[in-house]
Amino acid sequence: MRKFVLYVGKEFIDKIIFICYYEINMKKFTFKKHKKEGRFRSFEKDWSDIKLTGKVVGHITENKISFAVKKEKTEKDPAPFKWIRLKRLFKNEQDARDLIKRFEKEIQEGYDLYLFD
Repeated sequence: MRKFVLYVGKEFIDKIIFICYYEINMKKFTFKKHKKEGRFRSFEKDWSDIKLTGKVVGHITENKISFAVKKEKTEKDPAPFKWIRLKRLFKNEQDARDLIKRFEKEIQEGYDLYLFD
């Protein structure tokens, strides 16, 4: 019976360790539902906050997804973030939540999300 030994370089092992560490420590999105309230509740829509590590990073309104993304401050626009909206529309809020959960890794890697206090 032969034994096969696979030799891999240090760089490959470091990359595997990094990928495993990232997968284990990747933060998960959570949601908080807000019901319409107050005097003008007949005109308002329900919305949900999208949270990452307990801080708001976006929201779901009228079945549309929006995220706050960091940007450079300028004299014209001193805000430290800008809103981006995903183009896809959803039949209901649960479909939007499912899409965010499915593409969690891509969203976190692709955008530098702004965390509201």
